[in-house]
Amino acid sequence: MKYGMFSIYDEKAQAYLPPFILPETGMAIRTFGDCINSQEHQFGKHPSDYTLYQIAEFDDDTGIPTPDKKTIHNGLELKKPDIEKVPNYES
Repeated sequence: MKYGMFSIYDEKAQAYLPPFILPETGMAIRTFGDCINSQEHQFGKHPSDYTLYQIAEFDDDTGIPTPDKKTIHNGLELKKPDIEKVPNYES
């Protein structure tokens, strides 16, 4: 089976974070998006500084990664708007 090998590029550090492997690109987008939308996570504090890349395709039959670098999303593209909390007025 072939898996995607992904990494996050940090603009301020000018470096890629250690890679991670997932079976589908959508799973990497969901994981990155969850981090981007968490105020507790570093990605969520500075979403424009981080970009998700697919850096290779990993074949578990051969154990060999094949370089295939492409941009998936910048953090701002996945940032959900902050929803203001409306007070609950009870009569």
